[in-house]
Amino acid sequence: MKKFTKFLSLAMAALFAISVFTIDSNAMSSVAQSHVRQLTTEEIQLIYSMFHADQYANMYPDVVKELGSDEATLFSHFITFGIWEQRQPSVAFNVDVYASRNSDLQIAFGDDIIAYYTYYATHVKNEGFRPLPTVLDAFRNNCTIYSVYDFVKGQAGPKAGAVPVQNGTYYPGIESTPGWKAQ
Repeated sequence: MKKFTKFLSLAMAALFAISVFTIDSNAMSSVAQSHVRQLTTEEIQLIYSMFHADQYANMYPDVVKELGSDEATLFSHFITFGIWEQRQPSVAFNVDVYASRNSDLQIAFGDDIIAYYTYYATHVKNEGFRPLPTVLDAFRNNCTIYSVYDFVKGQAGPKAGAVPVQNGTYYPGIESTPGWKAQ
């Protein structure tokens, strides 16, 4: 009952945030804005299972500076803005890495960012064969990572002209990833 109450309060906070906050054209890219949609209660619950407020706060001090560190507020920010901006819900999951390293999912989901989250949340325990969906693991394995928005449903690999967000020589922010050590 305690988990249900906590989830219900988070869902209400999210609804409040969605109704109060407006999406400013400067808040996120036009590509991210074009993907924003209303999330279902089930999607919110699945995404919440992947969210770690303390890690989100550490990764995004700009959000903490503006909104504080309350868990419900941070989750509300994540599902209202952060998820569409491709911010990470925790250090254990990066949607760009997950999409880039799983061509079968690229074909199935294309640029549907929420589909990757819900698939991961419902299948992670049964899928030991998939690579870790972390920036650090992608770096260690010299992977080229594209934005989830660069994938097209029905096609493996990014669309023509897509520019990687991370590769063997370009890996922004990796030095600040917990557990990263220079080789």
